[in-house]
Amino acid sequence: MQKKKWFKIVIYLMLIAMIGSTLFIALEPLLFG
Repeated sequence: MQKKKWFKIVIYLMLIAMIGSTLFIALEPLLFG
């Protein structure tokens, strides 16, 4: 059971990283352009 919890945390972190990098790429020209 403990392993499943860690698995879920890793999945969430990967999703957040993906969304964050996408937002950064999208907003970077507006913020620093």
